[in-house]
Amino acid sequence: MSEELTKEVAYKALQKFFEEKPFVLFGTGTSCAVHPDYGMPALSRHLLNEIGRQELTPEQQTQWDSVKQALNEGRGRNLESAMNGVKDENLICRIVNSTADLVISLDRKHGRKILLAETDWPALSLFKRLVDGFSVLHVATPNYDLLAEYAFERADIPYTTGFVGGVCRRLDWSQAGYCMTYLDRSPYGKRFKEVLKSRKHINLYKVHGSLNTFKYNNQIIENNAWMFKVPDGIERVMITPGTMKYEKLHKNRADLLSTYDKEFAKHNAFLFIGFGFNDNQLINDSLKRKICDQRCRALIITRDSNNRIETLAKDCENLWLVCTQKNGDSEGTRIFNSRKGELYLDKKSLWDLKQFAEEILGG
Repeated sequence: MSEELTKEVAYKALQKFFEEKPFVLFGTGTSCAVHPDYGMPALSRHLLNEIGRQELTPEQQTQWDSVKQALNEGRGRNLESAMNGVKDENLICRIVNSTADLVISLDRKHGRKILLAETDWPALSLFKRLVDGFSVLHVATPNYDLLAEYAFERADIPYTTGFVGGVCRRLDWSQAGYCMTYLDRSPYGKRFKEVLKSRKHINLYKVHGSLNTFKYNNQIIENNAWMFKVPDGIERVMITPGTMKYEKLHKNRADLLSTYDKEFAKHNAFLFIGFGFNDNQLINDSLKRKICDQRCRALIITRDSNNRIETLAKDCENLWLVCTQKNGDSEGTRIFNSRKGELYLDKKSLWDLKQFAEEILGG
């Protein structure tokens, strides 16, 4: 570690990071900032209550008891590991539907407020600035909710989730790209010619599915009309925590993740917002290859750090971390890089995305 990390050095490094046009990944922290019931602890409580009241087969009950035991003993502090013992397909379906019930209830409370600007989605200011500097901003999230979509709509930020069509939209990233183009008249001698141009927009990859994604005619489709009440015989596509999700994800991988995988592989810089790094297989394996083995640049902005984040920050020399101070002072900021050192800023909350956008990106 070299000389002491100063504010000037840290700010310059953070500003330079964005010159590399990072791939953006945001997690439940962005939703929890809207309401804490979006987080994994709230989902754990909801599932324990709802699944616990249902009639289960002996085998299902045994599997669910293992989840309860893991959560109650703290071994499954994150729901990801607590769900490892769930194998029964019917029980998984119940978990998906119960998870959707919670997200639906929160959507009804907060979705309209975000659209009407009565509630802020915390990352919106940052995304406004990022989109201006990109032709296509590639963004991924494991979140099921539609808070980001509501925020983008409110701010008139063009975006696509890759689905095109009418009521039942089918996944087609190529066609979705064409939907983001327009004809522009450009001077051509004494005349004008029409040139096809692309709008600056966001490609939003919902890697675990969404509240409005379903399996229909053996295809993954997007249908907002089915969000709150699913027709009989239609399956929600939401990949819930636990190891079984990787089997289910494998079945849908060509649809949900093929374009995401290609774009992720092309990038050499990665921005993580409100990301807890609980997903040990889907994102973390490829992520670690990128930022630890290949030494790609990365930036984590989160209110609260954790052991997984701290380990990653220490192991990956090109990763910067912006979070609250270790003493729990939410009015202060901690900036860390394993090569440059650690910096504490009092009375600055750069982990707050609105303040970060204003302080680091300006405007």
